[in-house]
Amino acid sequence: MIIALLLACCLSVPTEVTIDTETVTLGSIVRFPAGDARSAVHLGAAPQPGLGRSYGKLELIAKLRTAGFPADDLQFPESVIVRRKSQGLEPLAVTQLVREAFARQFPDADITIVSVDTPDVDLATGELEMTASLPDHPDPSAPVFVKLDVRSAGYSRKVFVKTIAEVRKPQPVLRTAIPANGEIHEEDIEWKVTPLRGHGEPVLSVDSVRGMLAKRGIPAGEVITGDLLYAPLLVRKGETVTVKAINGGISITATMRAKASAHMGDTIAVEHLSGDGSTSARVVGPRLLEAIRGTK
Repeated sequence: MIIALLLACCLSVPTEVTIDTETVTLGSIVRFPAGDARSAVHLGAAPQPGLGRSYGKLELIAKLRTAGFPADDLQFPESVIVRRKSQGLEPLAVTQLVREAFARQFPDADITIVSVDTPDVDLATGELEMTASLPDHPDPSAPVFVKLDVRSAGYSRKVFVKTIAEVRKPQPVLRTAIPANGEIHEEDIEWKVTPLRGHGEPVLSVDSVRGMLAKRGIPAGEVITGDLLYAPLLVRKGETVTVKAINGGISITATMRAKASAHMGDTIAVEHLSGDGSTSARVVGPRLLEAIRGTK
């Protein structure tokens, strides 16, 4: 009879509970009767999704007494573990986000997603907003770690997804081998759909390689990237150059002296051989410049 009375008058507190809220109250742990004000006693922020926090018996009793409430009718264990409910990533949804991120990064390419390694992570419950993005300069020939930004009200987390993909697009490929310091001509190039590599940006047009030289020997079949080429000096400081000036249908040429070294397309100052008077001109060929109108 005495034991029955004791059980009727006391509330037993479990050793472990799972919650799905941003904060922890005493009501999250103890099943108080309706209207018991002790339910609202605040115990702090909830742990991150999938994690737990331990509350000691003396800590919980102190919280009650600080709030002005009794604790004599509560049977606390030595500690209570409060765990936060969580959810994981849905592989199909992640794969779709990854595919969209690759499409944004390479809008004119043919993309095949080979594999997506969806990580096992604990996220907040409820509806989540997720966006995916690639690094600024990814190398598609190696695994790419796609960043997922996961957000909801009051919650955010970054998750990185290991992805293997093949990205193919038209690129300039050498028909024949070019030796080191050799010039690349238009007939040396053909455009082929080939996988992208991260060692350099492919040149965008034939014009962008005109007049350029190879830094090293480039074998046939290799994609031409900007890091393989260099622009030779077409004008050296102090040497005599030919400067053309065109006004309407009249063309005038003059022999002048370059005041700086320059590559194709550079604009430099040139002066008369007597040193009296100068103008600005644009390099259009070896030791050949074109005067810029409006300068003297």
